[in-house]
Amino acid sequence: MNHFVVDGLAIAVVLTASAFAQAQEAEPEATGKPPAAEEAAPAEAATPAPAAEAATPAPAADAAAGGDTSSAVADGLRFRFGVAAGIGFFTAASEVGDAEVSCTYYGADLRLGAQINDLIGVYAQPTLGYYSVDDAGGLAAGGLLGVAVVADATIIDRFFVGAGLGYTVYNNPAGVTPILRIGGYPLMGRSEQKARRKGLMLGVDLRFTSLEGLKTIVMPTFNLGYEAF
Repeated sequence: MNHFVVDGLAIAVVLTASAFAQAQEAEPEATGKPPAAEEAAPAEAATPAPAAEAATPAPAADAAAGGDTSSAVADGLRFRFGVAAGIGFFTAASEVGDAEVSCTYYGADLRLGAQINDLIGVYAQPTLGYYSVDDAGGLAAGGLLGVAVVADATIIDRFFVGAGLGYTVYNNPAGVTPILRIGGYPLMGRSEQKARRKGLMLGVDLRFTSLEGLKTIVMPTFNLGYEAF
């Protein structure tokens, strides 16, 4: 009987030692879980940070876009200026008989006035030039002096058409001169600070002048110049 008691105690000691050993091994795992949870918690907390950082530039982008819109130059009234050199021709024919002469014109003109908006401009156009007689006739070579008031329309910033009324002196005879203008701006740029365009101008002016004793003079002029409008 004592043998059985000793064996039972031995078995109990072994089982107790085994249970204690298992408990000791399981304890680090239990104590190791909270650090893992603690490590996971910062990772989860850190996850929204990139989203917050990614969201931050959006208002900046919106502000930048708003800045671009507010910096746009508004269309409006401004001073208009232009200068051009031209060459043309005309025929002066007598109202009585067959006498007529052909002339070549060389001159320059200015444009000073107002550009009401990107479409409409109104300006004075003084003209100073010289014409020479190409063949013999009664009209001597001489100077040309004129002025006109013109309104024009600029289409898509590149083309213009205009019309006006003026007065032209051909050396000595003079008369009222309706004028038509058409042309374009092959090289043109916009100002970033104010509502203004400027560039190279190519155009044609067509003048009709009634002079005493002569048939109506029709004079086309081909012009090259600079325009700020």
